Amino acid sequence: SSTDEAFMRLEEKNFDLILAMPSLDGTDVYSFAAQVKEKYTELPFFMLLHNTCDIDTYICVDNSDAIDRTYIWGGNADLLLAIIKNFEDEMNVAFDTVNAGVRVIIMVEDSPYHFSSFLPVLYKQIVLQTQSVIDESINEEHRLLKMRGRPKVLVAHNYEEAMELYEKYKPYVLSVFSDMRYPKGGKEDKSAGYKLLTKIKKEIPDLPVLILSTEEDNRRKVMDIPAVFINKNAGNLNDRIKNFFVKYLGFGPFVFRLPNGEEIARASDLRAIEKLLSEIPDESIVFHAMNNDFSKWFMARSEIDFALQLKPYKISDFPDPQDLK
Repeated sequence: SSTDEAFMRLEEKNFDLILAMPSLDGTDVYSFAAQVKEKYTELPFFMLLHNTCDIDTYICVDNSDAIDRTYIWGGNADLLLAIIKNFEDEMNVAFDTVNAGVRVIIMVEDSPYHFSSFLPVLYKQIVLQTQSVIDESINEEHRLLKMRGRPKVLVAHNYEEAMELYEKYKPYVLSVFSDMRYPKGGKEDKSAGYKLLTKIKKEIPDLPVLILSTEEDNRRKVMDIPAVFINKNAGNLNDRIKNFFVKYLGFGPFVFRLPNGEEIARASDLRAIEKLLSEIPDESIVFHAMNNDFSKWFMARSEIDFALQLKPYKISDFPDPQDLK
C-alpha cells in the first residue's frame, strides 16, 4: 500500500511484475517507477489507472521510459488476469511456437482504453475454448499439454511493431485483430490498419483478420482487404468478438453446413466428428474442406500436428468425396 512497503518486499524476494496505481502515499508514480528501474532494471513496471481524475492527469503525459505499459481498469478483475496472461505470453511465445507450434493472435491497438477492454474479452474466449478441450482430455498430462497449447496473444501499438511481430511469428499466426488508425512511421495514419492487413492478406490469403474501429465509414473499405469489421462502439461488442472466434477461428463445436449456409449437424468433440462423418452429405464435406474449416477447427483444439498435416491437402487430391471422408 506504499512505496516504502514495496521496496521492503523487493528486498525480501524476487518479483515478476509491478502493477502500480498512481496515488501512492504522496509519491509520484513516475518517480517510483524510475527508482524501481534504477535498482531492478529488468523488472516490468505497469501503471494501472482507475478513476477519471487519474486518467485525465496521467494518460496525456505518459512519456516515462520507466513505465512499460499503461492500463485502464474499471474495477473488473478480468483485466488483472488478462494483464498477467499477456505478460506470460510475451515471455513464453518464442519457445512455445518453435517447440510446440503454438498459434499466435496479434492485436494492434494504440489506445490504453481499448486494449484494456479488448484483452479480457480475448482471453475469456481463449480460456473457455481451452476449458472445453481440457474436458475431453484423457489424463492430467494431456490436460496440461492442452492448456499450454492455447493461442498466445501479442499486442503491438503501431504499424512497425505489428510488422515485426508478424514477420517473426508468420508461420504461427492464427489471426490479426487491428484498429484502423494508429501510428505508422512516427505519425498517426488513419489507414494504418488497412495497409497492414492488406499486406498480410496478400501473403496469407486464407488468414482470418479483423478490423476494430469506431469509424463506421471503414466498414465498406475493409471489404477490399477482405477483413471482418466490428464497430468498437457496438452495444454487443463481446458477442461480436465471440462470433468471430467461432465463425472464423474454429472455436466452439464444429457446425456442418451445406453450401447455402444451412446447418445440418454439430460435433462437440473429435469422436462426434468421427461418428457423424459417414452421415454428412458429400457436398457439405467438400464445402468445409474447400474453406480449410477442418484444419482450423483442429488447430483451435490444439491438435496442431494433425491440423498442419491436413491443411495442404486439396479436394483434387482425392478421387471422390467418399475417399476424402
